[in-house]
Amino acid sequence: MKTLLIMRHAKSDYPPGISDDFDRPLNKRGRADLPRIARLLAAYGPRPEFVLASAARRAHQTATGLAGALGLPASVLHLDDALYLSSPSTLTQAAAGLPDSVQTGLIIAHNPGLEAWIGELTGAHIHLPTAGLAAVALGLHSWEKIGRGRLLYFVVPRLVKAIAQ
Repeated sequence: MKTLLIMRHAKSDYPPGISDDFDRPLNKRGRADLPRIARLLAAYGPRPEFVLASAARRAHQTATGLAGALGLPASVLHLDDALYLSSPSTLTQAAAGLPDSVQTGLIIAHNPGLEAWIGELTGAHIHLPTAGLAAVALGLHSWEKIGRGRLLYFVVPRLVKAIAQ
């Protein structure tokens, strides 16, 4: 059985001098949310074995920060230009390309595609804020046959922060 973790990039900034949306970095809140999500994954799992992220700066920084906070080796992190503002069908194709040796994969990308994709996979209609994370159980042995799954949980950094206090 495979588990798919789906995460929206953390909160980004609009700094002066950056005119291309692709190049926007994380802001202070976005960087602070990553250890919170990492602690949740470390405590409750599942722990990702493969991280596939949009190549946009904010998604790349999210993936790098989360992987670092989880102590994952750099070799598990992979970037894909196609995940930038991608459609659900593009996200499905990306997930179908995960290695079959991986039991838990993490995909970090952007809305509105992620919310629509979660809806297609699970039937759940959720609002996925920045650094929001959904875990989906897929009853399959090969990623290439990705289809409907079951929403295991959905969490947002604000909730994790409130629980920790």
